[in-house]
Amino acid sequence: MPGLAGAQVVAGAAAWTVGRGSNESGGQPSENNSFWQDYTLGYTGSLVDARLLKYNAEIAFRTNSLNSGGVDYSQQGHQRDLGYKLGASLFPARPFPFFIQASRDTIDESGNYPSSSGIRGGIAVPPGVPQPDFRTRNTALSTGWQLSVPSLPRIDVGYRKGHSIVTGGPYFAEQRDEDLHLGVSKDTTRTQHVLRYQRTAYENLVSQAFNQRLSDLEYDFGATLPKRSRASVRAGRRTSLSLFDVAVPVGGQDAGAYSPPSRGEVGTTYLVSTLNIEPNRRLSLDLTGTFDRQDGSLVTTDAKLASATAYFEALPGLSLNASGTFGERGQQLGQGTITVITRSGLAGVSYRARVRWLDAGVQYAAGAGTNTTLDGQVGSTGSWAGQANASASSQWFSVSGGYGRSKNTDDILDYGNFTHERGHAAIQGRAGRVLLNGSWEELLIDRGRNLTFASERQRIFTATASLRVGRNSLLSVNAGGFRNDSESGRDRTMFAGSSFESQLWRGLHLMLWGRLGETTATQTGLDQRALNAFAQLEYRLRFFNFALEYRYNDQDLSSGDLANPIKFRGHQMLLRITRKFGFTL
Repeated sequence: MPGLAGAQVVAGAAAWTVGRGSNESGGQPSENNSFWQDYTLGYTGSLVDARLLKYNAEIAFRTNSLNSGGVDYSQQGHQRDLGYKLGASLFPARPFPFFIQASRDTIDESGNYPSSSGIRGGIAVPPGVPQPDFRTRNTALSTGWQLSVPSLPRIDVGYRKGHSIVTGGPYFAEQRDEDLHLGVSKDTTRTQHVLRYQRTAYENLVSQAFNQRLSDLEYDFGATLPKRSRASVRAGRRTSLSLFDVAVPVGGQDAGAYSPPSRGEVGTTYLVSTLNIEPNRRLSLDLTGTFDRQDGSLVTTDAKLASATAYFEALPGLSLNASGTFGERGQQLGQGTITVITRSGLAGVSYRARVRWLDAGVQYAAGAGTNTTLDGQVGSTGSWAGQANASASSQWFSVSGGYGRSKNTDDILDYGNFTHERGHAAIQGRAGRVLLNGSWEELLIDRGRNLTFASERQRIFTATASLRVGRNSLLSVNAGGFRNDSESGRDRTMFAGSSFESQLWRGLHLMLWGRLGETTATQTGLDQRALNAFAQLEYRLRFFNFALEYRYNDQDLSSGDLANPIKFRGHQMLLRITRKFGFTL
């Protein structure tokens, strides 16, 4: 049939890569030579008509031989990878398409081959024991379906499952991951409905067990009511589980200086309903009911509250607000449970003004209340919050920044005491061929009191500058950092890098990249410094691609559980030739 013949496509690629490198690790120099071969062949076709069913198949084969060691290249390693993919799409051009894709790879490696697989890297072979040959099998399945018909709810379903197994002599490692998402939404002239569900799971079993599971179910409803009113409801349940088990040290449970928590589970259930009424342009009323419960391994908190808030625009840019809250709060810490009836009031003012290129605003609110326990104990509560923001913009630049601070006090509930402080700034500018971007943020969180007190301070900054050189070249530099201070320790990460990209001539392309980073963590005694660089000169000629690459790595790593620091220096030069092809049957 002419329709069938025109829909069949065969495509593939063949690539050959020659590499030569040298490195020094732990004071021991080594050199290596490698030769890669990559072959891929794919087929795409349709059944009767491409609008009914499209299917695809692909097979790939890759092999690499690696000679490494001293000047005599005494170590010889190899890797062979054979894999395939199969997929199909039913009704791809209709409002209800369905697809499925499956893949499988089998990788055979000699024991001395430096695999980049994280799951095989977790297998610890004792020193002095010969390395066995390893086999890795990776499988994955993905499927999805959509429904997009104007008269029906929109539905989006997706599922993915992956599985990896590594075997080698007496060693075994396994890893699984799974992801499921579902979305249903429906909009009418006055209502909106959205239902979302997400579930992810990850399980790794090597020398330790590491499991993570997350599920999130949420429903949103919104409705526009007569007389300038609007109602909304949001409800959901979110749970997370983390499990990390390691083998007990030889000296017993207390032999190690630090043992990570073996498991942690947190669940949150919430319901928020709001009714907004606007009698006129200057007055707005909000009625809100909330239910919230958070279950942790050590602490549980819950709240059932009702509140009313009024907003009034007294003058252009000047707004007044007031609110009142009544309900029940509770916390369970260990075996102790406290439940209180809470009453509180809050009043605030905000002002915003814009003068030509300057826009600024301030807000402040303060309130007080009481908490009464079931046995009649009365404690006072207090809160205040203030913030200021400003921004300025013109044709060439824009600057924004702000600062905010809030504090709550509670005589009865420990976790009713907290302080939040946040400062932020951002800048963006352009002058001719130069583009500048930068941002900074600092956050302080204190929560609890006495034995439950915890404090954390975070600082984040990034900066980027780019220069357009001519029409086809771009030079960029960037820097950034992250800092976290808490009761358990201090973490620092700093980085700086640059890149240059240029289209030198027609199919000739140049790319240079470098990055310097440093990370420290006082809790584990981690101190790591890394310098990475990459250069590539690529030339494309019809179906051929020629690429010359250079890579450089320089890393120093020290940690509290390492007797000696780890130092690594490495260079690698690669020459890659690729030939692509494709034709229609």
